[in-house]
Amino acid sequence: MSSVTPTGNSPANQPSSFSSFEDQLSVSQSSKILADYVKNHGGAVWKSDLEALANDTSGNTPPEVSAAASYMLSHPDVYTAIETLDNPNADGLSGHWNFQDAANGALGSTGTMADLKDVFDRAIKSSAEITKLTTEKKTGLDATKQRPQN
Repeated sequence: MSSVTPTGNSPANQPSSFSSFEDQLSVSQSSKILADYVKNHGGAVWKSDLEALANDTSGNTPPEVSAAASYMLSHPDVYTAIETLDNPNADGLSGHWNFQDAANGALGSTGTMADLKDVFDRAIKSSAEITKLTTEKKTGLDATKQRPQN
């Protein structure tokens, strides 16, 4: 299979929108990371603790834990579903066991819907990037086909 590469002024080594760890997280992955971390660091977290982990306010938060906390904060409905697995009253406190249950699939369709939303969001973002690049390339190609005006 041959590959066609564009010529001209194309940026080299463009970063992929899927390159960061956080872009690849899912409900179950984030839950597993947080379950392991929280179990070894106090056993439970408040939502404000997640904010501190996401922002790495201590300077000692592992990057994957920070990314998992950011994921939970950007999906508040998922965090609420997780923290209410053992108690139906949402209070903002979640134990490591809740995260472990979520990692094992306890959220059912709530987790699946969040994962699907993330996939669609990434697909839309990629589609927009592809459209932008192809439009730029087409514009450049069309410009080279113009007849000189005398």
